[in-house]
Amino acid sequence: MCIVNCPLSIIKLCVVRSELKIEHWLLAVGCWLLVACGSSRSSVAESSTAAEPAVASARDKLSESDRRRLEYFYLEAAKQKLLGNHVEAYDLYQHCLDICPDASEALYDMGVYRLMLREDSLALRLFTRAAELDPKNTQYKQTLASYHLERDHNEEALRHLEDLAQLQPRRTDVLSQLVHLYSTLNRPADAIRALDRIEVLEGKLASVSYQKYAFYMKLNQEKKAFAELESLCKEYPHELSYRLAIGNQLLNADRIDEARKVFEQVRKRDPDYLGLKLSMLELYRKTDEDSLFTAMRDSLLFAESTDGQVRTSLLRDYISDEMRGDSLGGKRVEAMFAQMDERFPKDLDLLQLRAAYLATYDRSNDSAFVAVMDRVFNLEPENTQALFYLIQYYGQHQDFEHLEDICRRGVLTHPDELVCHYYLGIACYQQDKHAEALQAFQEGIIHKTADSKPAMVADLYAISGDLLHEMKREREAYAAYDSCLTYQADNVGCLNNYAYFLSLRNDQLDKAEEMSYRAIRLEPDNKTYLDTYAWILFMKERYAEAQIYIDRVCPPDSADSVLLADKEVAGVVLEHAGDIAALNGNMEQALRFWMLAQQSGGKDLTAVLPRKIKLKKYIKQ
Repeated sequence: MCIVNCPLSIIKLCVVRSELKIEHWLLAVGCWLLVACGSSRSSVAESSTAAEPAVASARDKLSESDRRRLEYFYLEAAKQKLLGNHVEAYDLYQHCLDICPDASEALYDMGVYRLMLREDSLALRLFTRAAELDPKNTQYKQTLASYHLERDHNEEALRHLEDLAQLQPRRTDVLSQLVHLYSTLNRPADAIRALDRIEVLEGKLASVSYQKYAFYMKLNQEKKAFAELESLCKEYPHELSYRLAIGNQLLNADRIDEARKVFEQVRKRDPDYLGLKLSMLELYRKTDEDSLFTAMRDSLLFAESTDGQVRTSLLRDYISDEMRGDSLGGKRVEAMFAQMDERFPKDLDLLQLRAAYLATYDRSNDSAFVAVMDRVFNLEPENTQALFYLIQYYGQHQDFEHLEDICRRGVLTHPDELVCHYYLGIACYQQDKHAEALQAFQEGIIHKTADSKPAMVADLYAISGDLLHEMKREREAYAAYDSCLTYQADNVGCLNNYAYFLSLRNDQLDKAEEMSYRAIRLEPDNKTYLDTYAWILFMKERYAEAQIYIDRVCPPDSADSVLLADKEVAGVVLEHAGDIAALNGNMEQALRFWMLAQQSGGKDLTAVLPRKIKLKKYIKQ
């Protein structure tokens, strides 16, 4: 008999079927069914055993002609499934059940389809009936067990696994599942019996012995528990870790003197055994032998041979103990880190532990933390956690030289991390390296992938557009803005700048108005965006509307000192307010704003501003 293994975890990757259009859904699940490249049996005429079925079956009443028809259509269904023709296969399985409702192999295959259609209860009935008809079919039992395990139906799963363990007594994977279920259901004696069967098949294993020890202890059978560990030691007399495990368990049970004897046995065989030293350390801790504990701990901490993870674990415990003690604990910890750093300057685990300590107990010491993270990144350039922290730190502190340096290193090791390109561009721009900034943003765009965050890609395009416009490369700037809005239609900075630059050229004002209006809908109190919208309305000669929006930026009744102190109101904004007031017939207000604009200054003021003030009239540039 050829049995196909169809794990339930794969079967459950499905979508809900349309009741009327099953063929559409079946085509969608074809990929999984190709994995299930056989059928539940190689021939309908075969039986899993020579014995009679456990339950009465309609198959017994079939004529010879119907038996042949059943076998033919079942084999044809299996063939269509292999070819990926799942609509045809589904219909053929159903036809098999029309011929014989108790065809176990067709019931099982239809159960698979029903499960994929998320008709779980119907699938379970089909699987259950198939197993009743063919009780020695291990695939049916396996599927039922998996079905119940995935739904935490532990009692039902256990019943099928126990049947499976009887049908296939050499399957240790099934026995391991039984051990887990017995443990879950608090049946330690049954778990031990299953572990005994695993030992018969695979020999003495430490993992099995340790589990048996735990189950015996749960049953309060301490003698049997320790006898199990002794048996393991006899099987592997040269493996010191097994003998040490006995000592550790005695120590856990507060049988101190017996534990000492075991540790002494191990010491005589290998006095430098790391596991022994760790066990002795715990013994000294438990018996309050402080001087011995400290000596043993320090010897482990400073020994070159100590495993790095063990050293870090010991140091972590030391920190925890010290920080729970007196107020000088922090100074002692710092002194210990200084000693460890001098001895192991390139130990990444120690550096990361120091960073964790600073973040937990000394959060105000930013300079120490960043120094540690910088060393981590130098030793391990692929460490993105250190990289991102340093970018954040230098960015927040506006340390653009260090930000540029860390980002340049970041783009070499992590070219697909767009945040490195982004902040490299920011750092260069803030240092007036505009060409290098543009290069950084454009290289980030080149390295974008399908997994890149759209908002980050949009920002790269948006700032590239700003720089290109600044360089008088307007066509490229507008192309960059269009790309930005493709990735993020509500990128408010791009919407505003794109709209404003178009208005300055008196170009595509309808498009500019639409983008600017979207910007102020997103940020209705942003004075820069309100000024842009007012200016576009002004350019479209809708002066009264423009006045409404510019008044929200530069209220006519605001004091001059307030307007000049407002960082959101640049000189060019004040000049716009004057222009709009002038063309709305309020020359007194216009002169006031123009003079404030001249006083405020700014590179964007028009060359005709002095003439407007002198002639007391609006002059188009």
